Amino acid sequence: MQRRTKISTAAANGEFLWVDVVSPTVEEVTALAEEFRLHPTSVQDCLDPEHLPKYEKIGEINFLIVRTFDEHCGEECDEVQELTRKIAVFYTPHFLLTVHRTDQGFVENMREKWGAVGARSEGEVLPALLYEILLGTLVSYEAPIDAALNDLEKLEMSVFGTRGSQPFHIENGYYLRRRAAAFKRIIRMTFDVLPKVAATMDKVPTKYQDLKDEVDSLIFYADELLDNVNTLLNLHISLASQKLNEATYSTGEVVRVLTVFSVFVLPLNLVTGIYGMNFKHIPELEWVAGYPMALGLMAVIVIAIYVYFNRKGWLRR
Repeated sequence: MQRRTKISTAAANGEFLWVDVVSPTVEEVTALAEEFRLHPTSVQDCLDPEHLPKYEKIGEINFLIVRTFDEHCGEECDEVQELTRKIAVFYTPHFLLTVHRTDQGFVENMREKWGAVGARSEGEVLPALLYEILLGTLVSYEAPIDAALNDLEKLEMSVFGTRGSQPFHIENGYYLRRRAAAFKRIIRMTFDVLPKVAATMDKVPTKYQDLKDEVDSLIFYADELLDNVNTLLNLHISLASQKLNEATYSTGEVVRVLTVFSVFVLPLNLVTGIYGMNFKHIPELEWVAGYPMALGLMAVIVIAIYVYFNRKGWLRR
């Protein structure tokens, strides 16, 4: 779908043209390339849905790519291409061409606003349009970053088992970390194109400083989000390791106690087994003191083992 917005100006030619194209076919893009004399390389980049933010100038035409957050992406989306949608922008002092696969709310608002605007000087129209596109792109990340910070708070409660919290799943932390990294990457790349766009203007409007402030704020929160997610995941791993160590220690204590009992009981079983054979030629079977002697032998063995273990410190915790 193609929408043409002609904006009246005070310049000699009397108007500035903004063409906004949503979900174009290859034929439509080819026709626009011929009309506006776009370079084939830029057209190819325009058709690539996975292209990252960049700026370049070929001939007299400036080419800009930005990526806005996709409000319809699923919770499992964690890559730049899944979380965002591309807007390709071609511009000169006389026209602005925007191409995107899905309509964006802020672009729709721009069309309504600029379709009804009155006369302006040509020097104001282009910077104002570019400012609104860049600002809309950056503002689109505010809500998802806030949502991610809320998800982080819920994960913290899950890690520590706070009352009312959901069970912790490390996959949730992984997806959140991936999202945070994607936000940070795309915002930094958008930040890199801002001075290049500003350099194409004869006079940079003072409100462009707002873009830098917005980027600084988003980068701060994206950095904080990524650092906190990494810290939380490391904390979860540490707590899991601690619980494993405690379980291993408890198991070791049980094994130690069983081993001690075994060492005491096995020699007694040996003595009992020998005397329980009832062979005729065992002299002690005929002795009156044979039974007390066997018990005494067992007592001596137990005492000897106890003394030995105690000296080695194996009976102490």
